[in-house]
Amino acid sequence: MAELVSKRYAEALFEVALEENSLDKFKEEIKAVSNILDSEKKLKTIFEHPKLSNDEKKDILNELFKDNISKEVLNFLYIIVDKGREKYIKDIKDEYIMLSNEEQGIVEGEAITAVKMDDEKLERLELELSKKLNKTIKLTNKIDQTVLGGVFVKIGDKVIDSSVKGRIDELTKSLNKASVTKKEVESK
Repeated sequence: MAELVSKRYAEALFEVALEENSLDKFKEEIKAVSNILDSEKKLKTIFEHPKLSNDEKKDILNELFKDNISKEVLNFLYIIVDKGREKYIKDIKDEYIMLSNEEQGIVEGEAITAVKMDDEKLERLELELSKKLNKTIKLTNKIDQTVLGGVFVKIGDKVIDSSVKGRIDELTKSLNKASVTKKEVESK
């Protein structure tokens, strides 16, 4: 049910975005709304509370976003409130991003590193991967100290491991295979 609801609403927003030539603008706006609601747990709890009237919820949206998002996205949020679908905003955002990216030939992924990558290096990595995969790659940088060094990239179901840890793991596997082979030779 949730998937069907979020898909239907995302498609509606997507159609309006296409008409308005605002795919990226709406993507950023719906992301911002979803991120604020997700990061402010008290706000989300209040906003999704069933005893709060639709008008009160719209007032909250208006107060928070009126000057920061387009009237189309704000009106879309009002419709979500009128239909009682507030709890699906994050799912709607995810579906919308998927539709928008598909339309634009964009594939999103993660570059996981031990320390934050500077923007120039991240852009170079995106360019290099875009050329190799024949798609426009957009990466977000996630920090994970277990990476040790290098970069671990996840794009959909593809994983590119050029981290130090990945190289050590590969070397360990190779050495284990080599030692097994050596034992087999000695036993013959």
